Amino acid sequence: MNNNHNVTAAIDLLFNPVSLQAAIEIEDETDCDVTAGLEWGLAVPAFLNNPALLGRLTKLRLLLNQELRLLLQEWNLGIGEKTALEVAQKRLIQRLQLPENNAISALQEILQQDELFDVSELIYNRDLLKSLLSLLLLDSDWEEIAVAAANSVKEQVIYQVGVNQISA
Repeated sequence: MNNNHNVTAAIDLLFNPVSLQAAIEIEDETDCDVTAGLEWGLAVPAFLNNPALLGRLTKLRLLLNQELRLLLQEWNLGIGEKTALEVAQKRLIQRLQLPENNAISALQEILQQDELFDVSELIYNRDLLKSLLSLLLLDSDWEEIAVAAANSVKEQVIYQVGVNQISA
């Protein structure tokens, strides 16, 4: 992607508050989520004009999902890991579709760095991915992830007690 102007224009269209408001209004009118493919929502028209941006965002999203999975594995959540990951990935999709302002500037900066998308450079930059996750996912998102993991553990304990009828 040699033309940073095209990247900037596509990113501006993708995260422009007017475009986001139009997307919200269309979803309200149709009473459904308007999504396609990897759930980029109404950002798809921006991608049609700039397929390289779609490639970069898709790669970044896949890498962020992979980093989430690695983080949750490292945290050793046991039976709660699967549910925590499902909630985390759902929240990540939502945050990528409607990122906070500080995350938008970080995304713009990352998406314009050609060297990060050459070969597999970004794959090895876990610190960058963790930093971006910390910008994208809010404290409330992490709380929701923790509650989901805790509920999975609780359900498993209650199930095991019911099945095994522990006696003293």
